[in-house]
Amino acid sequence: MAKGASKGASPFGAEARLHRREQIELVKSRGASEVGRHSIVVVLAEPPEATRRVAFLISRRFDLHAVVRNRARRLFRETWRTLAPRLSPCWLLLIPRRAMKSAKCPAVLAEVERVLVKRGVCRAQADDGETGLAN
Repeated sequence: MAKGASKGASPFGAEARLHRREQIELVKSRGASEVGRHSIVVVLAEPPEATRRVAFLISRRFDLHAVVRNRARRLFRETWRTLAPRLSPCWLLLIPRRAMKSAKCPAVLAEVERVLVKRGVCRAQADDGETGLAN
């Protein structure tokens, strides 16, 4: 596939991210927040636009080392990639907590999925033993 060509809407494309400070502040002020062991998930279930968007807020306060922050970002990206097709239109903020430094991807995925199902923006996974990964 040629560079710039896309097979469909990318879960990480510009249209799938929260860019402006106003968007992030809107989610913080009107969204429902849930604190888990590995992350804080803020969900705006009824966004102004009927789209799915996400932002990862990973500051130096989480860790001074970029490699640790980047690992947290990769865990969130994989979680978003796995869950995005099952989400109804909503805006999300994902913020790591210190326990994420030693967390594995399935634990982060399960925690975020539990919050999103509880908030009613994610369809529950069929209980057939699948992990959400392509066969």
